[in-house]
Amino acid sequence: MDTHFSLFNQINSLSFWLLLESNYRSCVQLNADEDRFFISIKKGNAILYAHEISSLSKKNKKYLQFELAAVVNHLLHIKNNITFQNKKSA
Repeated sequence: MDTHFSLFNQINSLSFWLLLESNYRSCVQLNADEDRFFISIKKGNAILYAHEISSLSKKNKKYLQFELAAVVNHLLHIKNNITFQNKKSA
Protein backbone atom coordinates (compact mmCIF):
# COMPACT_ATOMS: atom_id res chain seq x y z
CA MET A 1 0.00 0.00 0.00
CA ASP A 2 2.96 2.33 0.55
CA THR A 3 3.70 2.26 -3.18
CA HIS A 4 0.08 3.17 -3.96
CA PHE A 5 0.19 6.01 -1.45
CA SER A 6 3.40 7.29 -3.02
CA LEU A 7 1.81 7.20 -6.49
CA PHE A 8 -1.30 9.02 -5.24
CA ASN A 9 1.00 11.68 -3.74
CA GLN A 10 2.81 12.08 -7.05
CA ILE A 11 -0.51 12.44 -8.88
CA ASN A 12 -1.67 15.09 -6.43
CA SER A 13 1.64 16.96 -6.60
CA LEU A 14 1.65 16.98 -10.39
CA SER A 15 -1.98 18.10 -10.49
CA PHE A 16 -1.19 20.91 -8.09
CA TRP A 17 1.82 21.92 -10.21
CA LEU A 18 -0.46 22.11 -13.27
CA LEU A 19 -2.83 24.41 -11.41
CA LEU A 20 -0.03 26.74 -10.31
CA GLU A 21 2.32 26.77 -13.28
CA SER A 22 0.09 26.47 -16.33
CA ASN A 23 -3.28 27.32 -17.79
CA TYR A 24 -4.26 23.67 -17.51
CA ARG A 25 -6.83 22.71 -14.90
CA SER A 26 -6.84 19.42 -13.07
CA CYS A 27 -9.53 17.61 -11.15
CA VAL A 28 -8.62 14.71 -8.88
CA GLN A 29 -11.32 12.81 -7.01
CA LEU A 30 -10.98 9.85 -4.69
CA ASN A 31 -14.46 8.70 -3.75
CA ALA A 32 -14.48 6.02 -1.05
CA ASP A 33 -18.28 5.64 -1.14
CA GLU A 34 -18.26 4.79 -4.85
CA ASP A 35 -14.84 3.07 -4.61
CA ARG A 36 -13.40 5.03 -7.52
CA PHE A 37 -10.58 7.36 -8.44
CA PHE A 38 -10.89 9.92 -11.22
CA ILE A 39 -8.53 12.47 -12.72
CA SER A 40 -8.95 14.87 -15.60
CA ILE A 41 -6.75 17.57 -17.13
CA LYS A 42 -8.37 20.35 -19.13
CA LYS A 43 -7.12 23.27 -21.17
CA GLY A 44 -10.05 25.63 -21.49
CA ASN A 45 -13.05 23.42 -22.20
CA ALA A 46 -11.03 20.71 -23.94
CA ILE A 47 -10.25 17.57 -21.95
CA LEU A 48 -6.61 16.64 -22.61
CA TYR A 49 -6.46 13.64 -20.32
CA ALA A 50 -8.95 11.72 -18.21
CA HIS A 51 -8.69 8.44 -16.37
CA GLU A 52 -11.05 6.62 -14.03
CA ILE A 53 -10.32 3.61 -11.86
CA SER A 54 -13.48 1.98 -10.59
CA SER A 55 -13.65 -0.77 -7.96
CA LEU A 56 -10.43 0.63 -6.56
CA SER A 57 -10.31 -1.57 -3.46
CA LYS A 58 -10.99 -4.75 -5.46
CA LYS A 59 -8.23 -4.26 -8.03
CA ASN A 60 -5.26 -6.57 -8.18
CA LYS A 61 -2.48 -4.74 -6.31
CA LYS A 62 0.09 -5.10 -9.08
CA TYR A 63 -2.37 -4.00 -11.75
CA LEU A 64 -3.43 -1.00 -9.65
CA GLN A 65 0.22 -0.04 -9.17
CA PHE A 66 0.74 -0.29 -12.95
CA GLU A 67 -2.38 1.79 -13.64
CA LEU A 68 -1.41 4.52 -11.14
CA ALA A 69 2.15 4.59 -12.51
CA ALA A 70 0.68 5.09 -16.00
CA VAL A 71 -1.31 8.09 -14.72
CA VAL A 72 1.87 9.55 -13.21
CA ASN A 73 3.70 9.04 -16.51
CA HIS A 74 0.94 10.78 -18.46
CA LEU A 75 1.02 13.74 -16.07
CA LEU A 76 4.82 13.92 -16.27
CA HIS A 77 4.57 13.93 -20.06
CA ILE A 78 2.10 16.85 -19.92
CA LYS A 79 4.36 18.68 -17.46
CA ASN A 80 7.43 18.14 -19.65
CA ASN A 81 5.57 19.47 -22.69
CA ILE A 82 4.53 22.57 -20.76
CA THR A 83 8.04 23.27 -19.49
CA PHE A 84 9.49 22.65 -22.97
CA GLN A 85 6.98 25.06 -24.54
CA ASN A 86 7.72 27.67 -21.86
CA LYS A 87 11.48 27.42 -22.46
CA LYS A 88 10.95 27.51 -26.22
CA SER A 89 8.86 30.67 -26.06
CA ALA A 90 11.22 32.44 -23.63
